[in-house]
Amino acid sequence: MKSEARRAGGLFISDLSAESGAATLIDALDLYPGARIEFLGYELDGEALQERLEQAAYLVLPTLSHDPMPRALVQAFANGVPVIASRVASVAELIEPGRNGLLFDPGSARELARRLAWADAFPEKMRQMGQCARADYQARFIAKWSYQTLFGERRRSARV
Repeated sequence: MKSEARRAGGLFISDLSAESGAATLIDALDLYPGARIEFLGYELDGEALQERLEQAAYLVLPTLSHDPMPRALVQAFANGVPVIASRVASVAELIEPGRNGLLFDPGSARELARRLAWADAFPEKMRQMGQCARADYQARFIAKWSYQTLFGERRRSARV
């Protein structure tokens, strides 16, 4: 990961569907035009996406969907990027407000605008949340994947 001091602005990684919450984000930007958010589609991946994640201070995830594991959230956590997300069940279980991200009520542009303003006003706190997000990624996803890879494979091969 690159220097934390260079991180600024936010990312929105999704399509512009109704379920993505893009309309909520656009309305929030009307209420708080000071936010610098880069809209990225899913077609961006690899090194280009990695570079954007390394430069972002936070990811905005205004989803209205109940996707059990949003890929953008996992990518953000992997890169030490805190997530500002709507309080939908699956996402709210992964985000601890003030520790690894911020939550707002689904569809509430006003509340999202307040979270964006707070994130921009407190970059050091967001940087600290990013460190916690990275630690959570390592604890929740890497450890689980490693265990399943190491021990799951052994169990399967022992049954053969």
